[in-house]
Amino acid sequence: MVTNEDLNIGLLKRKYSPKIQNLIKRFRRPYPTNIDYIRRLDKEYKIVSEKGFVDTFDRVCDILDLIKDKNIPHVLRGSAASSLLCYQLGISDIDPIEHKIPLTRFMNSFRDTQPDVDLDVPHWIRDHLIDEFHEIHPNKVARISNKVMYKPKSAMREAIRQFGYRKFLPRYYKLEDIFPDPYKRKNVKKYAKSLIGKQRQWSLHCGGLIVFNDEVPNDLWLKPERKQIVLDKYDVEERNLIKIDLLCNRGLSQLWELSNKPVSEYDPFDEKASELLCRGEVLGLTQSESRTMRKTILALQPKSVYDVALALALIRPAAADGGRKAAYLRNNNKRLMITDEDAIEYISDSIGCSLDYADHVRRGFSKQIPATMDRFIKRLKKVRGKDDRTHILNELKHSPKYSYCRGHALSYGQLVWALAWWKSREPEKFWEATLKHCHSSYRPWVHKRQAILNGIPMVNRLHRESNLTQFERTGWWDSPYFLDTRFGCEESDGETFFSGVVANSRTIYRYGKRIILMSIGVGNDDYRDLIIDKKIFKGGRQWKFIEGKGITKNQFNSEYIEVKQLI
Repeated sequence: MVTNEDLNIGLLKRKYSPKIQNLIKRFRRPYPTNIDYIRRLDKEYKIVSEKGFVDTFDRVCDILDLIKDKNIPHVLRGSAASSLLCYQLGISDIDPIEHKIPLTRFMNSFRDTQPDVDLDVPHWIRDHLIDEFHEIHPNKVARISNKVMYKPKSAMREAIRQFGYRKFLPRYYKLEDIFPDPYKRKNVKKYAKSLIGKQRQWSLHCGGLIVFNDEVPNDLWLKPERKQIVLDKYDVEERNLIKIDLLCNRGLSQLWELSNKPVSEYDPFDEKASELLCRGEVLGLTQSESRTMRKTILALQPKSVYDVALALALIRPAAADGGRKAAYLRNNNKRLMITDEDAIEYISDSIGCSLDYADHVRRGFSKQIPATMDRFIKRLKKVRGKDDRTHILNELKHSPKYSYCRGHALSYGQLVWALAWWKSREPEKFWEATLKHCHSSYRPWVHKRQAILNGIPMVNRLHRESNLTQFERTGWWDSPYFLDTRFGCEESDGETFFSGVVANSRTIYRYGKRIILMSIGVGNDDYRDLIIDKKIFKGGRQWKFIEGKGITKNQFNSEYIEVKQLI
């Protein structure tokens, strides 16, 4: 916190409002003396005062006090890391001046809605913190809801129920088996179509908290026993209410098991963490163990936490769409809108406007608001030729897709880097924490195999059975040896023959085709990536083993097998 001596220095004798002065008293970092920092804070004080945002920062600080008192690690997601005020208050550990992050994405003169502050904490402590926050502000805190809308599958199931079929519906059912009458099937389909887009039910938002100045209005309660109100995030924004998202992150639970050292305090250029990532050893690193993330990390060969942050931002849909990520990796000098701030600066340069107005335009393109987009295009026509306009608008067409802001990318980059720091030094301790806290996209056997290979003794309940029996009945095996000697990979006449255990798979659409991206284990700590055309893959998630042949290819330091035939 700021000391009395800090508060009495000449910098704080300016005519700040009492509310701003009280906010300054909650600073957890010394008041800066650098003129760039002072100017940035003055700008933020002005926006916060004029827009009535002071109470939002106060309420976030109340939660932060609970977190700091328990020495709980946290990271900030979203754009709040671009605020120097958040940095001074200790809400964020990212210095936006040092990292050249503009304020605009978080709050600016064109935005009147309350700033959105999202905090990640270890998953098992979150509900306890919410209960304590209720105690600090009795009868003033509520949890928001989500409107769950009918989609094609849920609409069809509801239509089937409404037309009299109340029995269990398997995952793969045929409508003609349920309703043999074609006329009735036609009406079922028609009714299902009418439901799509309508509200199905309310669900509890994962972490959204609303803080009212007075008691929660009685007419808003949906489930008083759960402190849940009948407002979703869009209703909250429209009413300009204070919303704080207190969210879970299993990576923080994993890290807290290892150390309570803040993620920002790990050496950002640590050589061992870098070497581990450059080898592509990402299994167990929450936020970074996906096939796509591994491929991007291998391409970038990260030497610092900033490279990891770049990789995290590059794989988001807005940055990766239409082969743009691949174009960046081929030539990293190519200008690409990777983060939201990149888009803001791109728009600003395109028409010579302020960053605040550029963010207003970015939001207009993101939400596809015709009036905002039309005004931008009119200004663009005045300053840019036809070819430039076409290129700029082609770049902005990716805006509706999800992307990271710089602060979010760096926060999560720090978390991944801290986990890599531990994995590179104490793998046994790392895997103990990973098994205890992480839910992976990989199948259960993968993490357990890695733990066994790193010295953690584990006994399967079918210990006396064969490896294959253990795997078939429990999903993993406890032997130090791989599942079966028949699995492996070998090259012959330019083709790769493979046989392995499915570790991970997902379906994507690329170039008008359905593609299966799959990772398989072919030996202890030996995994191979497959790309399979859906036309030759007749299996589903229930597949445990896979065998076939293809051609090994290499792209951006990452090898994969393009499958030509399955056996």
